[in-house]
Amino acid sequence: MKFLTLALFCITAAFAVDDPATGTWKIEGDIQGNPINDLCTLTVADGKITGTCKGEMGTFDVTGEVTDKKIVFRHGGDYQGEKLTLTYSGTIDDTGVLKGTVDVQPMDVAGDFSAKKDGPPPVQ
Repeated sequence: MKFLTLALFCITAAFAVDDPATGTWKIEGDIQGNPINDLCTLTVADGKITGTCKGEMGTFDVTGEVTDKKIVFRHGGDYQGEKLTLTYSGTIDDTGVLKGTVDVQPMDVAGDFSAKKDGPPPVQ
């Protein structure tokens, strides 16, 4: 029985680590001429994303969700004293690159981004 419990724990842990969205992402992009250069650390558990993003606006907590290779996550921000919510929506391609759009509210502006994991490339 102990062996079965240990085996189930190891299998569960392996699936959590292997989620393609889990890791540290270097995000680059553009929102109406304003560059995006963030470093986001994402963790996925039961389809929910948590973590932090650090960039020029500061460090912010992340929440979101992942379904297959579709990822949506959001974090706060501040622009000249106005509180913002940045929502990233994208997919991970077969090479491990995350690409998509970023929406900024309440400013109602959008842009594009791409992200690569900060570290060695994924094992295929």
